[in-house]
Amino acid sequence: METNEKYGVIPPNTALQERVGGPLRPLDDATVGRLEQAMKSLEGEMGDWIKADLERLITAHRSFMRDGNAGANVVELHRAAHDLRGLGSTYGYPIVTVIADNLCKAMEMTMDKGCVPEDLIKAHVDALRAVVNLDLRDPDRGPAAELVSGLRTLAAKKVQQNDA
Repeated sequence: METNEKYGVIPPNTALQERVGGPLRPLDDATVGRLEQAMKSLEGEMGDWIKADLERLITAHRSFMRDGNAGANVVELHRAAHDLRGLGSTYGYPIVTVIADNLCKAMEMTMDKGCVPEDLIKAHVDALRAVVNLDLRDPDRGPAAELVSGLRTLAAKKVQQNDA
């Protein structure tokens, strides 16, 4: 069915761009160098930050295991895993991002059914603890790749069981 209605176009608000003197320009090499140095200076602190976020996940996991699949426990556990998914690569641990992403997706697929498998959560939390404590970073090589593959297989199996 065709209609003759005309759709209006809303022009973008360029007030901010005008206040900063026009479109943003690419960064020069000196600025990029300073930013790289600033990030490098934070590397030591990032190890502490990821450990703090991991501890938050572990605490949420303990509550989950103690009190079961109560709504607030699942939500906090998912939130902690989601934060690790988003920050793992930023902290220099791309494997943390991969494992936490797998955990989040598996939780989302099983939460709808009302039961998140405890062994699935435990396997991911233990894996995250191990990769951070062993300082494993690359998800594509060595034992880390095998770990990621095993977790993906476990998650797929648990999601399939939950669907049945």
